[in-house]
Amino acid sequence: MAETVTFLALLLAVLAGGGAGWLLARRGKAIEVAPGVGPHLLPEPALDWLRRSHSALGVWIAELDPQEDGPRAERIVDSDRLSSGQIIAVDRRLEVARDFEQSGAERLEAGTLVFHAASGVAAALLLPDSVNARRLLLVENDLRRLLDGVRRRPQLIELAQATTQEASLESAGSVGLRLAYQLERTLDGHVVVVAFENAMDIAGEGEEPVPRVRVIGVSGRGDRRLLDTVLPVESSELARVAIGELESCVMEGDPLGSVVADRRQRPGAVLLAPIKAGDRPVGAIALWPPGGRQPVGAPRAELMESLANAGPRIATALAADRLKIQTTVDPLTGLCNRRGLDSVLNRREVRKGALIYADLDRFKLLNDALGHPAGDAALLHFAKIISEQIRAGDIGARVGGEEFAVWLPGTGLELGAKIAERIRIKLGTTPWDWRGRNWPLSASFGVAAMPETSTTVAELPAQADAALYVAKRSGRNRVERAGGQAARSGLGRLSP
Repeated sequence: MAETVTFLALLLAVLAGGGAGWLLARRGKAIEVAPGVGPHLLPEPALDWLRRSHSALGVWIAELDPQEDGPRAERIVDSDRLSSGQIIAVDRRLEVARDFEQSGAERLEAGTLVFHAASGVAAALLLPDSVNARRLLLVENDLRRLLDGVRRRPQLIELAQATTQEASLESAGSVGLRLAYQLERTLDGHVVVVAFENAMDIAGEGEEPVPRVRVIGVSGRGDRRLLDTVLPVESSELARVAIGELESCVMEGDPLGSVVADRRQRPGAVLLAPIKAGDRPVGAIALWPPGGRQPVGAPRAELMESLANAGPRIATALAADRLKIQTTVDPLTGLCNRRGLDSVLNRREVRKGALIYADLDRFKLLNDALGHPAGDAALLHFAKIISEQIRAGDIGARVGGEEFAVWLPGTGLELGAKIAERIRIKLGTTPWDWRGRNWPLSASFGVAAMPETSTTVAELPAQADAALYVAKRSGRNRVERAGGQAARSGLGRLSP
C-alpha cells in the first residue's frame, strides 16, 4: 500500500505541475475547458485513482469562489455502499471544513472521514474503517498534494493560455505568474508579484501621475483572489517599494495593505524587493521564505538575477497592455468598448455563450434635466453595478452612449436572462442621486444565446439588440429573450 500511495503522490504532483497541458490534450484543440467544467477541479481519472488507492468509499473536493454564484464541488463515491443521506452528511461536513479551513479525521456513520482544507478549498477521503496513525499520515499527505494541484490549476491554465495568444508580446500577467512560480520553485517560499502600471506614463502639463500598483502574479501556495487587485499605496509597503519610495527591506505583518480582508495571514518575516527596468521602478515582489529565513549566497544571487531579467519584460508588457487598453477599453467606465467586445466574440474557440444588451431608460431626459456630467456619473454607476453582478470570466462592455453589453461565455439563454434580471433589480434598488437630487435609474435588457437562438456568434448582437427593442417597446425596465416576439419585431429602436 505504501508503494502505491507513494506512486500516487508523485503522479498527483506531476498532474499539478503539468495540469494545463494534460487538460488541453484531453480536450483536443480547445484552449478553454468545456462549459460547466471548473478548470480548478481535477477531473477523472485522478480523483478515482486517489479513491481506489486507499480503498475509500468516496473522494470529495469543494471550493468556494467569491467571484462565482456559489460553491463548486466534485465527488466520486461508491454508490452501492453509501446511502444518499451518508453522502449528504459528508457534503455538509466538508462545507464546514472548507469555510473554517479545518483539517483532520472524524468518525462518521459511514466510516472515517479524513479531510484537509486551505485557502477556501477542501478535499476529503471517506475510509470504510478506522485509521491508524501511519495510514492517516499517508492519506493526509495525498490530500495536501491534491489540494495543491487544485489551487494551482487556474494559474497553470492561465499560463498555458498566455503562451497561445495571437500577439507575440507577453502580457504583464503572464510575466508575473511565471516569475512567481519560478521564485516559489527555487526558493521554496510563497511569492506575490506586483507591477507599477503607470511607471512609463507621461503626465500632462502640471499634472502628477497617480501611482497604481496591481498584483500580476501569485505563486501556487498563495491566495489567487489577490490577482488583479490594486494595492493602496498609502498603506501597502509592497506598493511603496514598487513605485520606488522604499528600498528592498524585510518586514513583519501584511505588506499588501489588507486588500483581501479575510486572506489567510502568513506569520513571519517577508522580504520586499523592487523590480526595475534599468533605473526605473516597474514593480516589486513579496517573498515569504520558509521558516522566515532570508535567502543568502547563491539563492540570493538567483533571486536578484530573476528580478533583473523580469524588469525589462514587465516594462515591455506594461507598454503593450496600455496600448491594448487604449484601443479596447472605454475610458469613462473602464469596461470594454465595442472593439474589445468584438475581439472576445470573434475568438475561434467560442462554442456557447449568452450575450446581454442593456440600455439605460430615458437617458436623454436625465442629460437634459441634470446635465452631461450627471449623465457620465450615471453611466459610471451602471458600469459599476454590471461589474459587481457578473462572474469571473464574464465581459462587460460599453458599446454606445448609454448602451452596454455583457458576454457570458459557456452560459445558456435562461441563465443569461437570470443574470440580466439580477443586474436590472440591483440597478433599480440602488439609490442614485446627483448633487443631492435623487434620480431613479432603470434599464432594459435583451438576451440572446448560442446555440439556443443562434448557431453562430456573429448573429448574437443583432438578436440581443432586437430583444432589447422589444423590452423598450413593452414598457422598459424589463428583460426580454431573443426569439418569439423579439425575432419578429425587426431592429428598429426607440429613443432613449
